[in-house]
Amino acid sequence: MVKMNEIEKISEMFKMGKISRRQFVREITKLGLVAAASPLILSGRSYASTPKSGGRLRLGCGGGATTDRLDPATMNDAMGQVLNHQIRNCLVEVDSKGDALPELAESWESTPDAAQWTFNLRKGVIFHDGKEFEAQDVIDSLNHHRGEKSKSAAKGIVDPIDDIKADGKHTVVVTLNAGNADFPYILSDYHLAISPAGTDAKGLEKGIGTGPYVMHSYEPGGRFFAKKNPNYWKAGRGHFAEVESLCINDTTARTNALMTGQVDYINPVELKTVDLLKRNTKL
Repeated sequence: MVKMNEIEKISEMFKMGKISRRQFVREITKLGLVAAASPLILSGRSYASTPKSGGRLRLGCGGGATTDRLDPATMNDAMGQVLNHQIRNCLVEVDSKGDALPELAESWESTPDAAQWTFNLRKGVIFHDGKEFEAQDVIDSLNHHRGEKSKSAAKGIVDPIDDIKADGKHTVVVTLNAGNADFPYILSDYHLAISPAGTDAKGLEKGIGTGPYVMHSYEPGGRFFAKKNPNYWKAGRGHFAEVESLCINDTTARTNALMTGQVDYINPVELKTVDLLKRNTKL
């Protein structure tokens, strides 16, 4: 268990300007305290040793465009990644140590040659629309990126898949064209997030997933607003009551939004603005 004095020591160093925001996040991450929504407010405006539910997190993100869509296959910028992680989950996630951990897949095993992988799916997970998560959801979501005509950004990493089939409602068997001991890591790619079976291109724009937040409104290249999923299955994640994600592509405008308190967190932080942010004692 992390000792409180370790947290206080790192927090005090950050407040005194002895370590940067990036160093602060890195050190807290080493202690295992940073999750999808950090227990510590990264703007530096407040600190808490334990998460408290509620409030609105305001994000200022670069990379968005009016042509953006909520289809995971076409997401290729920071804004898309942020939104996708709010509303959807993958079979696997990678932690701060670089280890592959079960997410929607509860466990997995492979044949000795690592050419066939069996994923045991988590039971009792519910999509935002009330549908129960099961094997066909995984099959359709992965097949969305396969095929000769696929324009998915993830097509290259799913091309080695020869076959995907269900073995009951909560087991998926994936056969590769060659052994790959790192295949679970591939399934953590944000493009391979899971949507309900049978979801077409139009349906993907509804943003239905199993993630910690439920989409309420979306203006591509503008604003994405989501509220906490009351049925979220993952304990210790999704603490905020609401998340407002604003597309702010201009570096100066994004930086000013953080410095003036219009947003709580920005992504990305340009290297040329780091020194300016360090001098702001309010952050």
